[in-house]
Amino acid sequence: MKITALRTYKFSVPTGQSPATTSGVARGADAAAHYSPSKAWLFLKLETDGGLAGWGEGTGEWLVPSVEATLQAWAPLLIGRDPLGAPAITADICNRLPWKGGPVFGTAIAAIDAALYDLAGKAWGVPVHTVLGGRRRERIRVYSNGGSFATPESAVDTARAVRSLGYAGVKGNPLENRSWPRDAAAVEHSVACVEAMRAAVGDDFDLLLDAHGSPTPELGLELARRVAASRPLFLEEPVKVGSLEALLAVSRHSPVPIATGEKLFALRDFLPLINARACAYLQPDVTHCFGVTGLLDIARAAAVEGMAMAPHNAGGPLCLAATVQAAAAMENFLIQETNHTWLAAYPRYAEGAWQVADGHLGLPDAPGLGVEVKEADIAQLPYEPMTYRQYRHDDGSWSGW
Repeated sequence: MKITALRTYKFSVPTGQSPATTSGVARGADAAAHYSPSKAWLFLKLETDGGLAGWGEGTGEWLVPSVEATLQAWAPLLIGRDPLGAPAITADICNRLPWKGGPVFGTAIAAIDAALYDLAGKAWGVPVHTVLGGRRRERIRVYSNGGSFATPESAVDTARAVRSLGYAGVKGNPLENRSWPRDAAAVEHSVACVEAMRAAVGDDFDLLLDAHGSPTPELGLELARRVAASRPLFLEEPVKVGSLEALLAVSRHSPVPIATGEKLFALRDFLPLINARACAYLQPDVTHCFGVTGLLDIARAAAVEGMAMAPHNAGGPLCLAATVQAAAAMENFLIQETNHTWLAAYPRYAEGAWQVADGHLGLPDAPGLGVEVKEADIAQLPYEPMTYRQYRHDDGSWSGW
């Protein structure tokens, strides 16, 4: 079997969120209210002379045009090759490039890696988790990142709604209404939302907090201390990514476990965190960390230090399908990020096992990734560039991620 063609599908899906202001600037309490009205997805299809096709996802949101151009440029490195052997093929592509790492290459490789695994599973008639050595669990624990921090009342309403849909937990974004770096009112507001949710949903539902890497270490640590009594599962990105020392300053003193990793890519980026055990949970994204192969390499290294995996997911159905297959095979999996609104919309673009019940997503038994892309439908969808967000304090200084 040989690869005969590489096709990319770039398209936009509605977010249902408010468009950005005319100036693109959202400040203080208004910062969380302005988003892009659509999100860009990128699907990759590898065709073969054996009649099989493999699918992967290269969604990098604002990077989609760059990733698509990279994939098209790499077509000569794939066409004519036997697709069986994803790690060897993706390593070969990386080895031919003098530039290593980064989000564009990591995302492009991820799309190829997933498509190759999809092809291998289909060729052998088994799910990808079997190709990876066998599943270690029968279902995947999931939470929704669709939580609200607008008001304590909306936080409670959303948490209850997510719980009623069968998810194990809900994640929201504290501190995003702050007007300056030491905004005590933003802390009070976030604490009130967390405490209200915990009182409303009880102790057997996970609360997760994502600060988007924008607080100072002092503000992130203050939030962790104030919400500890409500027992969040973790506090994600309590400091800006890039300083191991800042992350350690929070992680070593926080009563809430710290999670991070969505803005890191290759294993070499994660090793300093793993070697220092700078957090409790790692969150690589399968569409950015060089694919299923990269995700499992990171998981194995983290397992040595007793660190668990909570993979990030801001992509589409193929991103989730690939992550689920990897999560089934990894030793130290904790919980998987999803979004209840997006998950409900996935069948418009791809058929798959998208049913959540009792806090878990079922593990598909179909060959490959277990997804059937609606190719004719996505081929008709338009593409529009995503709106660039700006998060700023009240004085105009940068506050965002």
